[in-house]
Amino acid sequence: MISGAPASGKGTQCELIVKKFGSVHISTGDLLRAEVSAGTEIGNKAKEFMNAARLVPDEIVTAMLTSLLSYDDEKETWWLLDGYPHSSAQAESLEKLNVR
Repeated sequence: MISGAPASGKGTQCELIVKKFGSVHISTGDLLRAEVSAGTEIGNKAKEFMNAARLVPDEIVTAMLTSLLSYDDEKETWWLLDGYPHSSAQAESLEKLNVR
């Protein structure tokens, strides 16, 4: 997991790690923007918060990430989480998924 303040270089570090070790970079910010762009149900829910410059609730981000990590191709590789977890509730959701 990569954490840091906005514009602290998380994305840059992730790119370097992906390049060196071949992991999959999963950015919650990128996922949120993709869901909004695709007009999905979860994206529309997230968009309301994003347009109001508010944090997207844990339930929405966790559901989005859980959906992605349930795909077989994502289960078969290791990935680098960027921007998640942000809270103890999000960390607990990872624990429930047996993500360590």
